[in-house]
Amino acid sequence: MVRQLRILASQFRVLPDRNALRNPPRQHVPTVRHKLKKRPMKTILPILIILTLVSCNHSTKKTDTDQSEVTENSIDTVLVKIENKIDKPLIDFYAKSYTYCWVANKDTLDFKIGLTEYARDSSVQIRFYHDRPILFSSAIGKLNDCLPEIKQDFNIDRLNSFYFEPPIYYKDMTTELSKSYENHFGDKNISYQKLDEFLMNSWLEEKINEFLRQINKSTKRYSIEKFHLLDKDYYDTYIPGVDLNDYPSFSINGMGISVILNDKK
Repeated sequence: MVRQLRILASQFRVLPDRNALRNPPRQHVPTVRHKLKKRPMKTILPILIILTLVSCNHSTKKTDTDQSEVTENSIDTVLVKIENKIDKPLIDFYAKSYTYCWVANKDTLDFKIGLTEYARDSSVQIRFYHDRPILFSSAIGKLNDCLPEIKQDFNIDRLNSFYFEPPIYYKDMTTELSKSYENHFGDKNISYQKLDEFLMNSWLEEKINEFLRQINKSTKRYSIEKFHLLDKDYYDTYIPGVDLNDYPSFSINGMGISVILNDKK
């Protein structure tokens, strides 16, 4: 019988995770080891199996928790609001100006949202600032995230315009707009009036309206100063170091995208 038990014990040794056995729960180990000296072999085997299972489960849970904490910490950001100082030459032009940005691991992220209230009519403008490309859907998501804070600082009913970087800085935007533009106009430049009409019925209008509906606003018109079509060969002058394989062959381009809004409905 003892020989059979030894054979069984040797078979059980290959099952547990070795790393887990090296680090079993500390609170159980001293008590179990003390009792092992007084128990027969028949009792030892079940205890070994139980210890192995508990240790493996403890090790797996700890690893999963550690990985989750690392991932969560790597994307953890804090919203920071900065009140911009208005110098004397502009004090009659701007009533107030704030920048909303995100900080991760003590570093300020590239994407920022600026809001300005104009002194002449208390109208408000929202502007996106960034040097590196970002998905437009993500940018609108960040705007939604800080909307409660914005409403505390500005009268959102007075919002009358947006200003975004050129489409090339938003991969989802430039992909959708270029595909639709090519279907309608090929690779030819069009007038500013036709461009406005095109954008008013575009993917961009859908995305902006998703935000505007919650504040009872709507788009009045679009404008892209110095509008032209940018060939893919020149993309890297705007977004260097970016993989351009999935980008369209040309992009609507200019100084930026201005969106003028209607008054509150």
